[in-house]
Amino acid sequence: DGRLIGVGLGSFSEQSGHGAEEWLRRRTPIIAGYETATARLNPDGTLELLGAIHSHGQGMETTLAQIAHEELGIHPDDVVIRQGDTAVSPFGMGTFASRSIVMGGGAVANACEKLRDKMGLIGAHLMQCDADAVSFKDGSVYGPAGSVTLAEIGRIAHLRQEALPDGMDPVLDITATWEPSESSGVFSYATHAAVVAVDPATGEVELLDYAVVEDCGTVVNPMIVDGQIIGGVAQGIGTALYEETPYDANGQPLATTFVDYLLPGAIEIPDIKIGHMVTPATVTKYGMKGMGEGGAIAPPAAIANALRDAFDAAGSGRINQFNETPLTPARVRAAVVC
Repeated sequence: DGRLIGVGLGSFSEQSGHGAEEWLRRRTPIIAGYETATARLNPDGTLELLGAIHSHGQGMETTLAQIAHEELGIHPDDVVIRQGDTAVSPFGMGTFASRSIVMGGGAVANACEKLRDKMGLIGAHLMQCDADAVSFKDGSVYGPAGSVTLAEIGRIAHLRQEALPDGMDPVLDITATWEPSESSGVFSYATHAAVVAVDPATGEVELLDYAVVEDCGTVVNPMIVDGQIIGGVAQGIGTALYEETPYDANGQPLATTFVDYLLPGAIEIPDIKIGHMVTPATVTKYGMKGMGEGGAIAPPAAIANALRDAFDAAGSGRINQFNETPLTPARVRAAVVC
């Protein structure tokens, strides 16, 4: 059909999970080098997790419950996530800069670890065994010759204090913080590949294929990570090809409705192929790294490089850099000088 085909790559390295020294180096007025969480076991055996991290669509409700399961053996359905309520949540820094799973997940893990230590002492006391001999799984604390459910431990801690070990405070409510041991944080990486078809006469671009290989350390929930990548790539496609907020000479916005402000839809977004490399971080819980922004970073570069490749391969004369987004048909035509 006369269109040109090009393949382009875009790669990036993203820093996340910064400690206090990194924020000091950047001279920010607020030092967001830690995060806080509260883990509370109720008398019915349910676990409440409270924190300043708030899910903005990245699935923190699921991943934080998975971390609680990892530490306490509790079923994720028995974990209640309370987020975004400053009246009850411990003070923390919140959701930004791809820090949620590294910082918030680390704080939840620390709180659950400390809660586990106390629950282990109670379980060992009830089963008359050594605390070092107990383990947590399937909603119970197991000893060499028996088990006690988390619900029973919660009931005793809150309602039957006489059954607790001597000198132990009642109630199971732990608040803990987490901050990285390496202030520079951790680095995620990815390479994106785009295949485009471009009409040299009109400058119209169609995205034919797209693939991503990302390394965000230990993957807590593969479906959520893939969803984050796909959503980010969709945003990046919008940045590369469609979204713009132009103004006239008087400073009046020219794109005030979705008729004028273009967004990619399902037709414009191809199936996105995803691969993973897993290089666990050495300074975070479980080796986790941030990846919330990763999907959106590379698409403009990958798509611009694919356009350059298409025209280069066709021997289309002198080509200026595709260095302004969105790459509208008019900008594509203007970049090609035959």
